[in-house]
Amino acid sequence: MSFVRLLSRTGMVALLAFAMLLPFASVSAQDLPVLVLPVDQAQFLPGAVFDFRVEVHAEALPEDFAVTVGTEPTAESWAFGPEDAPTPAQSWVWRSVTAPAPGEYVVEVTAADATTSVTWVVREPSSERVARNIILFVADGMSVPTITAARAARGITQGRPINRLAMDSAEFIGLASTSSVDSIMADSANTASALNTGHIGSVNATGSYSDTSPDSLDDPRVETLGSLVSRLYGMSVGVVTTADFSDATPAAVWAHGRNRGNGNRNAYLVQALESGYVDVLMGGGARRLIPQTVEGSRREDDRDLYAEYEAAGYTIVTSATEMNAALAAGGADQMLGVFHPNDMNVWLDRNVYTDNLGEFTDQPGLTDMTLAAIQVLSQNENGFYLQVEAASVDKQLHPLDQERALSDLIEFDQAIAAAAAWAAENAPDTLIIATADHGHGYDVYGTVNLDEFTAATDDAGRREAIDVYNGARYPNYPDVDGDGFPEWQDASRVFAGTVNNGPDHTEDFQVSPVPRVPAIDDGNGVYVDNPEDDPNGIPVSGVLDIGSSTGVHTLQDVPVFAWGPGAQSVVGLYHQSEIFFIMASALGLNPAAGS
Repeated sequence: MSFVRLLSRTGMVALLAFAMLLPFASVSAQDLPVLVLPVDQAQFLPGAVFDFRVEVHAEALPEDFAVTVGTEPTAESWAFGPEDAPTPAQSWVWRSVTAPAPGEYVVEVTAADATTSVTWVVREPSSERVARNIILFVADGMSVPTITAARAARGITQGRPINRLAMDSAEFIGLASTSSVDSIMADSANTASALNTGHIGSVNATGSYSDTSPDSLDDPRVETLGSLVSRLYGMSVGVVTTADFSDATPAAVWAHGRNRGNGNRNAYLVQALESGYVDVLMGGGARRLIPQTVEGSRREDDRDLYAEYEAAGYTIVTSATEMNAALAAGGADQMLGVFHPNDMNVWLDRNVYTDNLGEFTDQPGLTDMTLAAIQVLSQNENGFYLQVEAASVDKQLHPLDQERALSDLIEFDQAIAAAAAWAAENAPDTLIIATADHGHGYDVYGTVNLDEFTAATDDAGRREAIDVYNGARYPNYPDVDGDGFPEWQDASRVFAGTVNNGPDHTEDFQVSPVPRVPAIDDGNGVYVDNPEDDPNGIPVSGVLDIGSSTGVHTLQDVPVFAWGPGAQSVVGLYHQSEIFFIMASALGLNPAAGS
């Protein structure tokens, strides 16, 4: 085995040289699969910190295994795969290394007569900082059809929208693909990590490249934008979400782990505290902050993270009232806002179907949290990076709940408008980018006459009430109070909207007074139509495996909207990992030079 190509010294921990000679003359390449992480075509900023692992799937390495590197690797071994036929693995890993200068770095691993070669691309850094602040808005699961539907629901006449969205005013627009390194499809972990690191990872992985080790938190890490701006510029970093803030998208701002499951999510909240650079964290997720001995806890240890965050200097707020009081009092430069044990309730339930809130009736909206985070973060003269997520566009499209999803998309749009207004008045050197981590298969294909639909006594009659082409008259969702949100429940002609995948279910095209549960387990692991969800709807056959309870993500490119200094760089079609480099360029980040 040999490594060729030099990685020269940087001011941080560095790889000095590779001269690894490992003859495996008696072993075929097929018997020695090799994994090199980061992967081929990985892209970096010069001087950005990352971990480097070479993994060889074999019982042992030869005795003459040798390497000349600026820092000693850690040798590790394990077995992975099924218990009855595990695959042994040997690994050398170098932690916190850097590639110092722009160019291509080639790593070759040769086993017998076969060579595994990966090329790392170190990008040319920007020489000028044009933005002091960056706000990245992420509507989880948003796609062009959802934006179109949200706009049309706010009124359309003569073919033209009556009330445009803030996203419509973007100075520059692009399109981003979302596939992961191991799958054509994507989830929120690897996509949000692509936005925050510039690296294309595996499904479920956050801020790291997935290896086969038994520890899902030791996989090779890559540095996040939050880490870079904090250590290079002393900028503040904030995260706002309507989800549990250990969820995949918010955690991508700081976290590192291979599996976004429960254990890693608990670790992510510890990582946020220990990172030292997450200054504002707002969303749901209280159950992950309390010791496992407390009822409702999802932790697997006895740590009281409320106490630990408070000891670290965070102002802790647990309701909209407390948040507003803390802001009015002033003086908070770090804030932890925890407004629900799990994901926060969606806009439609907070404002219309309030019986669904239970005891959590004092939750702030996304716009409120966004402006609160800006108020805290903008005290830092060095600038700030804030990621804002509307999580429940995705979380409501999974159960095929179009009205809840579109309402949260409109709320997302209003948060963008509020941030843009703040920037125009207070900080025109703020770059605002709005995008999605991935899409869903939602679209509108006509409209439904609800009077005819509800009067019909059979499926044929209900289907006759669905109008397409020139029969699809405009929907008549009212907005009597003028808040920009359709009053879905008061319309008589509504969207014929659908998601192009899902389990067996029924569809009646009407807003549900409770969050939808389209399919239920029949007791044998098979998901069937839920008879209590849309009981008078049209049967829709599932197109997923029988164990799927909801819809899934789709392949479509997602839109990218931008305003402010550096916004012109979003124009074009690219992988979403490019957005990291667009933000880094606007900030003039050059880690190798210490910026």
